[in-house]
Amino acid sequence: MTIIKSLQKRNLYRFDPIACLLLEEFKLSPVSFGLLGIVIGSGIFLITAWVSNTLWLPPGQKGLLQDVFPWIWVILINPVVLGYYLWSFQAIDSVIQELEESKVLEIDESEIQAINQIIFNAYKPQWRKFSAFSSAVIFSIFVFVTRFGLKNSWSSSHPLTILMITSATLILVYVGSVLIINLITNIWILHSILKRALNKKDFNVNPLHPDRCGGLRCLSDYAIKTAYLAAVLGMMVGFIEYQFITRGAGQNYWYVHLIIPIDILLSIVCFFGPLVAAHRGMKKAKEELLHEIARQFQADYAQIHSSLTDDAETLKQGTEKIKNLRAFYSLTDKFPVWPFDVQTFRQFLLTVSAPLLPLVIGVVQKLIPILLKKWGINFS
Repeated sequence: MTIIKSLQKRNLYRFDPIACLLLEEFKLSPVSFGLLGIVIGSGIFLITAWVSNTLWLPPGQKGLLQDVFPWIWVILINPVVLGYYLWSFQAIDSVIQELEESKVLEIDESEIQAINQIIFNAYKPQWRKFSAFSSAVIFSIFVFVTRFGLKNSWSSSHPLTILMITSATLILVYVGSVLIINLITNIWILHSILKRALNKKDFNVNPLHPDRCGGLRCLSDYAIKTAYLAAVLGMMVGFIEYQFITRGAGQNYWYVHLIIPIDILLSIVCFFGPLVAAHRGMKKAKEELLHEIARQFQADYAQIHSSLTDDAETLKQGTEKIKNLRAFYSLTDKFPVWPFDVQTFRQFLLTVSAPLLPLVIGVVQKLIPILLKKWGINFS
């Protein structure tokens, strides 16, 4: 009980003034903050469109009610990023608690102090806020500049909408940058904690644990949640790519195409990052078991070999034992060395492919008229 109370008092969101305000003063949860983001974002979009008279525009232009992309951002992207932003401050405590409850880590009071020190030192540095703000400024400048070359989009239909989109981008990218920094920090924290356990031989993997992850299901769940986030961000990247392809700006801003491989790399890091240290521990534990069985097999085999002239019953018993040892070795060799099951890995593969869907749609949409024209088909 003492351990759980100690873990609950960390409140890492206090290192971020915005998260602290939202969680302590406004008592918002990640889900409620995400839903609130939908309401506020929709309201700002509608007010901006009403003031700028861009709710509905004539053919050749798109108003807010004619353009699907602003609504994808406000209904899908914004709430996910905002919700995960708050979640990222709370997730690491939950993972560590579950690790302790799974008996994989032997955590005592002295170890709690060491873990707290690792976590607080990781969340304290001021460069975190500076990096997030710098990223937000750079990306919002990019958005502001590219709006003028983007055709047939509500976000570029009026100076006021351009200003609003740029401001919204500044806020969202700041929050998203803090989120990414938190996820990277959490990966580093997990690596540090598990590395300490491995060095102190306090890492007790249970290969036959009912969770099919060696007792480390909490790491698998955390990893797949971060992969879901990467999938949503990938969809966002994919829709940006779709806009540039279908609206004729892809050639002018060719470097935008680099975002998709970066996002795929981010998805891989988000999923495997928290699991690598556990993988090393599980692999080490498995190898030690296999070596132990192999040594026993070698000793028993040598003993049988030296007693070939003994009676048949002794030889039979020895042979039976090494057969059982060999079967035991084969069973142990099938133990998992990654803390996830097949179903979780399939979910991860789906998340990795998320940014490619809008890209494929955009390419197909662009190619179909060209192919139809080449084949002499005209639907006009």
